[in-house]
Amino acid sequence: MTAVGRTAGALRVCLWCAVAVAVEVVLYLSYRSHDARFHWLTHFLVGASAALVFMAVWSWRARRPAPLPLIWVLLAHLYAMIPDFLFQAGVAHYRWMEIFLGHISSHVVPGRNVTWLFVFATALAAYLFVLNMIGPSVATIPRVQIEEQP
Repeated sequence: MTAVGRTAGALRVCLWCAVAVAVEVVLYLSYRSHDARFHWLTHFLVGASAALVFMAVWSWRARRPAPLPLIWVLLAHLYAMIPDFLFQAGVAHYRWMEIFLGHISSHVVPGRNVTWLFVFATALAAYLFVLNMIGPSVATIPRVQIEEQP
């Protein structure tokens, strides 16, 4: 891999991170009238934890890291927020909305966001453990060609 290829790959990762941060800022601002720190963080931690568990299972079965992990986390966060989007459109919260990653009950867990932070850390540890168990993948190891000297 050339220096240009490594730079392009690093820039691509930076671009994905920048997009993910921008989307999360927009989602955070969508809660500005509803105790943003608590509600955004609750659904982010619940969604990210679910995504990490799903990615761990997927990675274990596929024997390689999950592709585009930030997309998985964003989609799970958005899924957990669906009842809040409906609420902003005038639809009250109902018990059936629990299908969205326990949307209503996630607010009343003992310990609140501290508990969800622990769940997130545990899910992250599980995902990293799975990645360690499956070993290095072809996608994560740069290929090095050794030229023989005449």
